[in-house]
Amino acid sequence: MPELSPAQRTAGTARFLVAAGTLFAAEAIWRGSVARSLMAAALIVFGGGLLFIAKRAD
Repeated sequence: MPELSPAQRTAGTARFLVAAGTLFAAEAIWRGSVARSLMAAALIVFGGGLLFIAKRAD
């Protein structure tokens, strides 16, 4: 099995963060929690930023 490059590992982490943030946001919206929604949005933005950086590194 070939080794993954650092950019590929970062992209995998970023995809996980975006997916987790999306699920977290759905749960927060369902419960009507503004604070949780903001926290989920921060996770999505952070994951998106990591994904952007990983794509530019390749």
